[in-house]
Amino acid sequence: MKAIVFALLFTGTLISTAADAQSRTKDHMWKTEYLSIVESGLFALKAENYEEAYTKLLEGAKLGNKSSQYYLAQMYFQGWGIEPNYEEGWLWLKVAMEQKTAEWNRSFRSIRDALPEDFRTAMEPFVDEHIALYGAKAQDLRCEKRAAIGSNIKEIICSKRFY
Repeated sequence: MKAIVFALLFTGTLISTAADAQSRTKDHMWKTEYLSIVESGLFALKAENYEEAYTKLLEGAKLGNKSSQYYLAQMYFQGWGIEPNYEEGWLWLKVAMEQKTAEWNRSFRSIRDALPEDFRTAMEPFVDEHIALYGAKAQDLRCEKRAAIGSNIKEIICSKRFY
């Protein structure tokens, strides 16, 4: 009897995992393809393969992935493999900040405080346009307040919806 129950649970897990792997975004992109773009961009950045990192992170950022947006912004601010561009960096950072983590908030405040106020004010219409194109709502992300395991501190984490 235990063997039958285990077999049913195991089969159910396989079907669930297979179905999850075959999930698609609202725009019909496979979940595995979406995750591969994001992961390969982050991996390339860590390996200091900046050309590939830029290509993949830009693709992930346009799909709404918050990590891709954040690290693409860092590439622009730090000049990692590309010419520093504070305008582009600020646009992507502001879109990424729909997701709020303690680490990102510290980085955001540091960058914000280093940029002149008139620059930030002048960029607001462009930021609004970027959010309208690549923000959580436009790219069908779900943003939820969650606490990390072992912590009471709540962060806002955004993730792509798959159907």
